Amino acid sequence: MGVRRCWGETRALVTGASSGLGRAIAEDLVRRGARVILTGRSLARLEETASGLVRAGADPDRVIVVPADLTAQADRDRLFEVVKDRFGAIDLLVNNAGVGATGQFDTHEAWVLRRVFEINFFAMAEVSRAALPLLSEGVAPTMLVMGSINARRGLPGRVEYSASKFAVSGFVESLRIEWRRYGIHILQVNPGFSATPFDENAVAKTARVSVASWRTASPESVATAALRAVEKQKREITLTPKGRLLVLANRFLPRFVDWGLSRWILRHFPDSPVLRKRKPRRQVGRVS
Repeated sequence: MGVRRCWGETRALVTGASSGLGRAIAEDLVRRGARVILTGRSLARLEETASGLVRAGADPDRVIVVPADLTAQADRDRLFEVVKDRFGAIDLLVNNAGVGATGQFDTHEAWVLRRVFEINFFAMAEVSRAALPLLSEGVAPTMLVMGSINARRGLPGRVEYSASKFAVSGFVESLRIEWRRYGIHILQVNPGFSATPFDENAVAKTARVSVASWRTASPESVATAALRAVEKQKREITLTPKGRLLVLANRFLPRFVDWGLSRWILRHFPDSPVLRKRKPRRQVGRVS
């Protein structure tokens, strides 16, 4: 069951809008006629996005740029002062800002895990907290939270990222029920393998294997699917065939998925202690 939404009257805040999926969603919203505040850490990239939209015909007054580091309380306060001043209320919050980390957990220093959680979970949660008063005054208010297939199946070489996204899913599932008393709907989007510079911007990049070739879904297609899910008031969507297959297989055959991923990773770690233990010992013949 969906809610009739007039995009031309929608007031939206998009975090992580300087690149990737956040940028694609912000651009789609502007093309639909929404008023959008774009926020991210890079002022230059935000302005580049806004300038491109204006050149394409967007009303400059409907594309507002506010650079902010969402892990900093002062930046969040300043952002929401602008939102309240310009919009008064929010109809759609796209809680998209996030960062990855690739490589083996035991080879990373402790700061990697803390940095990933600081951005992917704590900043997202505090943006949600700050947005509540404005969302509760919105029309058909919705919060779209960017999850991941890693929020439903942890993957090797993505331990910190997987852990942060599992935390995001728990937060979303709990808050979805709590915020019904305000009339706010919460949607989780698991974009699957999308063609973004996500891995390039990771805080740690020590993985032996790249999955860049799997990233075939365009950011634009993810944005279209995400906004369609907003219209239909979906609870959660998982995108791309590979992403849906992995989540489905893990739901019904988790041991099989464990086995397959174990074989996959051991192929890339021929020096693994467990493989050395499996090597047969040379037989020494008897001397008569």
